[in-house]
Amino acid sequence: MSYSGEQTLLVTRPTRLIAFRYWVSLVLALILAGVFFLHVLSRFFPTFPNPSVGSVDLGAILGGFFLALAVVAFFAAELKRKTTRYIITDNKIIREDGILNKNTEMIPYTQLERVDMKQTLGQRILKIGTIVVDTGDDTLNIEMVRHPAKIQELLSARLGRRAWAGQPPPQQTK
Repeated sequence: MSYSGEQTLLVTRPTRLIAFRYWVSLVLALILAGVFFLHVLSRFFPTFPNPSVGSVDLGAILGGFFLALAVVAFFAAELKRKTTRYIITDNKIIREDGILNKNTEMIPYTQLERVDMKQTLGQRILKIGTIVVDTGDDTLNIEMVRHPAKIQELLSARLGRRAWAGQPPPQQTK
């Protein structure tokens, strides 16, 4: 893939950990669905009531509800990951995300001031991290990517690169 005649150096997506809260919600919803479907509370507490709505057991209704929440959390997590894309070309950095409302952020290398990497201990173990691209006025986060040190090195090599229009840069006078 190329952007307007540019060479694409890297196209990547965030890891599944970008949607960690959705994955936690999915696990909790599955646990609650199992508790209600299997009537775990009435097995440990024999006096716990086991009501029904009409001819349907309330535990089955609640279990189905939490199972549906788990499915929604799964799709939300995957959509978050699949709709976020980072593209590094030979002239700029691009972050695209969104499904219905597309958001595209572009930072040319000429505006770069700093390229930082942030990693927690767990992220270092998993070899993932976040790259923070700073322009002085704005920042762009390249979140939860694999091998962030390689991406930081790729961007740092281009740090401060100026587009050359056939004229040398102006000389500083003292």
